[in-house]
Amino acid sequence: MQRALISTLGLVLAAVLLVAVNLLAGATLKSARIDLTADRLYTLSDGTKSILKSIAEPITLRFYFSEIASAAVQQIRTYANRVRELLEEYAAQSGGKLRLEVIDPEPFTDQEDRAVQAGLQGAPIDNAGTQMLYFGLVGTNTTDDTQTVGFFQQEKEPFLEYDLTKLVYNLSYPKKPAVGLITGLPQMGTGPAGMGRFTGQPDPWAVMEQLQAVFTVKPLDAKLTKVDPEVKLLLIVHPKGLSDDALYAIDQFVLGGGKAVVLVDPHSEAAAMAQPRNPMMMMPQMQDTASELPKLFEAWGLEMPKDKVVGDRFLALRVNTGRGGRRQVVDYPAWIGANKEQLATGDVVTNDVSRMVFASSGVLKKKEGGSTALTPLVSTTEETMLLEADTLKFADPEGVARNFKSGDGRQVIAARVSGPAKTAFPDGPPKPKPEEKKEGEAKAEDKPAEPKPEEAKKDIPTPHLAESKGPINLIVVADTDFLDDRFWLQTQDFFGQRLAVPTAGNGDFLVNAVDNLAGSSELIGLRSRGKSTRPFTAVEQLRRSAEVKFLAQEKELQSKLEAAEKKIAELRKAAPAGGGAALVSEEQKQALEQFRGEVLDTRKQLRDVQRNLRSDIERLATQLKFVNIGLVPVVLVLVALLLAAARRRRRTVRAA
Repeated sequence: MQRALISTLGLVLAAVLLVAVNLLAGATLKSARIDLTADRLYTLSDGTKSILKSIAEPITLRFYFSEIASAAVQQIRTYANRVRELLEEYAAQSGGKLRLEVIDPEPFTDQEDRAVQAGLQGAPIDNAGTQMLYFGLVGTNTTDDTQTVGFFQQEKEPFLEYDLTKLVYNLSYPKKPAVGLITGLPQMGTGPAGMGRFTGQPDPWAVMEQLQAVFTVKPLDAKLTKVDPEVKLLLIVHPKGLSDDALYAIDQFVLGGGKAVVLVDPHSEAAAMAQPRNPMMMMPQMQDTASELPKLFEAWGLEMPKDKVVGDRFLALRVNTGRGGRRQVVDYPAWIGANKEQLATGDVVTNDVSRMVFASSGVLKKKEGGSTALTPLVSTTEETMLLEADTLKFADPEGVARNFKSGDGRQVIAARVSGPAKTAFPDGPPKPKPEEKKEGEAKAEDKPAEPKPEEAKKDIPTPHLAESKGPINLIVVADTDFLDDRFWLQTQDFFGQRLAVPTAGNGDFLVNAVDNLAGSSELIGLRSRGKSTRPFTAVEQLRRSAEVKFLAQEKELQSKLEAAEKKIAELRKAAPAGGGAALVSEEQKQALEQFRGEVLDTRKQLRDVQRNLRSDIERLATQLKFVNIGLVPVVLVLVALLLAAARRRRRTVRAA
């Protein structure tokens, strides 16, 4: 009796202790968390933590979510909880520099007006469109700079941390990053945009207009000797005629932590089009259309095979061609249309891009023994052939397609290059070339000029870097034509205005690449994460297989139903006009009743098939929910009971 009383008292004390611990934990350990998710969804990356710790001025994040309006949309509510909890983690890790406000913009309130004014996109949830669902974020800093997420799209959940960290970074460093442009192509144009057809001057490429809307683009001379300290990233497009001083400047910029997007080409069709024309032949004078950086590439641990263009049988674009007035459409393997399957998954540069077009592009390979890593961003299929660039200068798509023989396997067109690297100039800066003495002039060394004080201060030499200070970060593309308007835009005339409609994501790719590299190293290091929703794959598989079975049965029953209804229509048509039911024979009446019965029976079978489909799925879902949710507590209770029984047995043995 006494032992039973003690056991009961122990259970009561355990229950009281459990409640007390929960209350105490709720009050004192609110910020303590353990992330048990498969993809560590609630654990911030080291790069994000570093950026949060570096916030200099306070930042305010206002998270707008329509709590009441979303009651019927459980999927969005679940994702909203994920976003809100992640934002709370950002605030907790920022050391008080990031303040989070959660706002429910109810209809016809000041909060809704502020959400609309900030540029948030409301989704109508009723037919009248009077009730809107808001699910966005507005960030501001002390200088009134604003960054906005109009509506959190669940499809972009793998990049949620990247997008939030980028928003915080942009508010911490609101100045437009400066991009230094070194190019051998007329990308900037020589006249106003859209006026080339009237002035005869080349228009700026559309992608440059996109870049200039986000960055400060500074054209640099091909003979530069030093990169401006304000430049955060170099955009090198079709480099031609670069001096050793320019190559050295690029080398030292990259080794010193500068980022670069490099576009080279074994045969630039844009360069061929820009060449001066032979007045006797009305055709471009086919000069060298290739660009490469072999000296720098070797130091960076990669290579582009010289004069080799990749062709792909499966990705070939269809082009119009013909000879002697005979026109036809053929697949041109040298022009490649890369789809989502050929683009890297899990990389922010290709995340929003579904298709890209390349023309006469080369291939990138990791150099044997190189210390850097080459991560593909765009690849071909296995059905490729490396073509000689010279054979494409006077393009014969029909001949290329006819002589195409695949066998060179998957090739890389665009890639990230990262890791430690050594200088391409192990002996130090290039030695200055002696200037030739003109007639009547003394040599430079005969009469040294006194430099001005400000020039002497400006030209203080920087220490030579023999190796990178940290991992270098580059994005390299073995094609320049993908930026040319004609390969990714369709130009339409809209009431006298030039309207460019993208047909591929080439421009988005470049803007994403520059945007990614122009940020901090911590931001570049962020990659995609998993999704918070983890569906029952077994249920989904059952649903799909059941639907296949259902569709087959439905088709069979539907055919039977149509045949029965057709027979009924024929019998009714056979009855004499105006004769009424009295002239319908007994056999026809029986046939009508039989077919009507078949119609009712067939419809019942259709309903049964649909009901069975739902019941099978619900049964399996219930079983899986029990296993995933209910079985664990049951197992724990059983283990506890077994341990208690074993303890009682030991006590009994000792007492005996």
